[in-house]
Amino acid sequence: MRRLFIFAMAGLLAACAQQVPVKLYSGNELPPAQVVRVELPQTLEVLNINGQPAPAANRMLGNGNRELHLQPGEYRINTYYKNGFDIDGGLSHEVVRSKSTTFHVKGQAGDLWKLEFDEPENLAQARELKNRFIGWASNTRTGERVPSEAGAAQVSLLTQLLGAGGGMPIADDAAVAPLEELRPAPRVAPTASSAEVASRTLPHDEAVLTTLQQIWLLLGEDSRKTFLEWASQ
Repeated sequence: MRRLFIFAMAGLLAACAQQVPVKLYSGNELPPAQVVRVELPQTLEVLNINGQPAPAANRMLGNGNRELHLQPGEYRINTYYKNGFDIDGGLSHEVVRSKSTTFHVKGQAGDLWKLEFDEPENLAQARELKNRFIGWASNTRTGERVPSEAGAAQVSLLTQLLGAGGGMPIADDAAVAPLEELRPAPRVAPTASSAEVASRTLPHDEAVLTTLQQIWLLLGEDSRKTFLEWASQ
């Protein structure tokens, strides 16, 4: 009976040690061949993905690497290094947080990307990451290796808690959209018919001219350029 209990506990510990993939797309769960998998070490914390807070990406369900499952597409994964080190034989400890760095992943269905960097071997090496932290994203299928873009400042504890996406926190199970879905739709030039409608409906007097002149003074350089391009059509 004791031996059976030991085997059961060993199986339970082995199951706990395995990381459960984090689903970051909407809809039903898909097999690995239909999603993009992104693997990252437990010392790498995610600030946001494509500017969207993704707290589920930092969820720890084991002691190994984490694996994120995303729908195929392009992603900018903003991360930082965080790890604790014992000092004076464990009498105290220091938690090191690095500058942020952004990994660029453009994955197809079935791809496995790994977010990697030179892991510090001691506290002194970890402290160096406060000034410069870069890594690379590796596509295990194609062998492609994309260097990350170093951030501008060390990540503070407040930034870690609030996120750095510039938006409101979202639920852990919220989906993260690829970049191509977040880009604004291309500007559509007004058609000739709309200009004809405007010419028939707007009054032709000095008041309209004065209003247009005032609006022109309020426009920025880019807006004026866009207006002139439209008017020349």
